Amino acid sequence: MTKHRKKWTPEEKLEILDYKKTHGLTKTSREFEVSTVSILNWEKVYSEQGPEGLKKGARTSLERELQQLHRGNRELKAKVAEKDLALRVKDSLLKKAGNENRGNDGGRGFSGSRFSIKLSVKARGVGL
Repeated sequence: MTKHRKKWTPEEKLEILDYKKTHGLTKTSREFEVSTVSILNWEKVYSEQGPEGLKKGARTSLERELQQLHRGNRELKAKVAEKDLALRVKDSLLKKAGNENRGNDGGRGFSGSRFSIKLSVKARGVGL
């Protein structure tokens, strides 16, 4: 039968690390029934981050920076996708507008009657 995995509080981890300083790794491991690897990991984290590092879910500065970079990357990808979509919509609208003009006047670009109307409106000082 396997033993249930114990969850250690930050205070217990500190106590175990203090005990290790005076009694050694092997004796500490047997006394508290915790693996030597766990003790060494806690010691490393404690030396890098202090007592805050022993809390559950504590992250190293590299892990926090990596998470921040991932978040920024997702935001940039979303912005690029948004801009790409806007460009596609504009291209589509320009194609439609170009096709409509060619369809009405045989490919000349605009009809003579529409052109004269625009000119007459502009000549009177009315903007479009």
